[in-house]
Amino acid sequence: MAATTGVAWVARYRFSVPDVEMLFLLAVSVAAAFLGKRPSLLAAALGVGCYDFFFVPPPFTFDIGDARYLLTFAMLFAAGVVVSSLTSGLRQERQAALRREERALAQYGLASALASASSAAAVCQAAARFAASAFGGSAAVLLRGEAGTLELAAAEGGAPSPELTSWARSALASGRPAGAADGLLCLPLLAGLEPVGVLGVAPWAEDGSDAERTPLVEALAQQVASALLRVRLGEEARQAERRASAEEQRSALLSSVSHDLRTPLAAITGAATALRGDPALPPAQRAELLETVCEEAERMERLVANLLDMTRLQGGAAPRREWVPLEEVLGAALARVERLLGDRPVKVEGAAALVHADPVLLGQLFLNLLENAAKYTPPGTPLTIRCRQADEATEVEVADRGPGFGQAEPERLFERFSRGSHPGVGGAGLGLAIARAIAEVHGGTLTAQRGDPGAVFRLTLPGAGAPPEVPPEREAV
Repeated sequence: MAATTGVAWVARYRFSVPDVEMLFLLAVSVAAAFLGKRPSLLAAALGVGCYDFFFVPPPFTFDIGDARYLLTFAMLFAAGVVVSSLTSGLRQERQAALRREERALAQYGLASALASASSAAAVCQAAARFAASAFGGSAAVLLRGEAGTLELAAAEGGAPSPELTSWARSALASGRPAGAADGLLCLPLLAGLEPVGVLGVAPWAEDGSDAERTPLVEALAQQVASALLRVRLGEEARQAERRASAEEQRSALLSSVSHDLRTPLAAITGAATALRGDPALPPAQRAELLETVCEEAERMERLVANLLDMTRLQGGAAPRREWVPLEEVLGAALARVERLLGDRPVKVEGAAALVHADPVLLGQLFLNLLENAAKYTPPGTPLTIRCRQADEATEVEVADRGPGFGQAEPERLFERFSRGSHPGVGGAGLGLAIARAIAEVHGGTLTAQRGDPGAVFRLTLPGAGAPPEVPPEREAV
């Protein structure tokens, strides 16, 4: 009003006295737009006073020489009040619209975060973060445990107070909002009719200053409860799917194993019965029967070892890693499969390296690859094992010069119970699946590709830093 009075004082030399009153009306509108309703009403009263004191004759007094100016004062004040009310109303509506827009955007962000959350912990963290940001305080989400107790799942803006925990228990028990009107608010998270947790927000004030707070926090609680219900139902569906898959695999494994065990058992039983029934068998025939018993027993041993390894890997057992010479692991695997390889020549290249792995599992991996090569290659076919260091990783290739994969895709061979298309070759179809599982628990990969000719299996094991230094042996005295 002081600035407007100064401008009007300068403008009075060019305009008549009734004209400058429009400047005061403009000042009241500006005050209403930027300061609110009460300051604009004060500005209207001050405008009337300044106009009377400085511009209405006699000047510099509040005396009114002409009674017609009373109507001017009344019209100026009334216009100021009307303009103030309209402008401040528009200002309040604009601010409310901005708040609604901000909260709608925040709710959209919360809905996006909840939609992408795949666990109850992620849902609770997103809810606490949004509530604390939207209401300018602290927020916490507490979930009901198996024993009915409340457990803190997420908190934002500070740890929850004992008072909040107490009100949360009350809200969980009653299924209705609870809390102090001027302190905090606890809303139950209802998944259907059953409360699964509590959302606590503090500070909270139900004084009518922001009527949109209650619908917003209730909508937030409903969104969080729906997200928790979705996560729980999704986890139950996944568990049911895993149980069905495990049951299907168990049935397939039982069917396959019962068939593969029946063949060596029948051979062993027949050979042993022949040996027992005729003690006068010729030495050559007895030796042949004993050889059959030994071969079929070894075949059963390999099958049982594969089954045990599959069970161990499915159970999530961690490998017992240690630094072992790769040449030693390969030598042990070759010794175990020597009878099955027969007259196939095996060439090993570059095996003088240390690997950080479980020697038992790694030996089983090589045993399965060598056994697979022996089953699917003709007698006398050479095998090559190449070892090399590449990019801080160890690569081992087992290559043969047999018939290869035929029309089958190499990746399909790593599926459980998947066998090659070559006739007359038995097996449960678990060897390559177990070999890949062993590679994966070591953080590595096992792939297959067609050779020229034959097949090539490539094992890649990641590096584990520098191997320990082996102290030099003391010279014998």
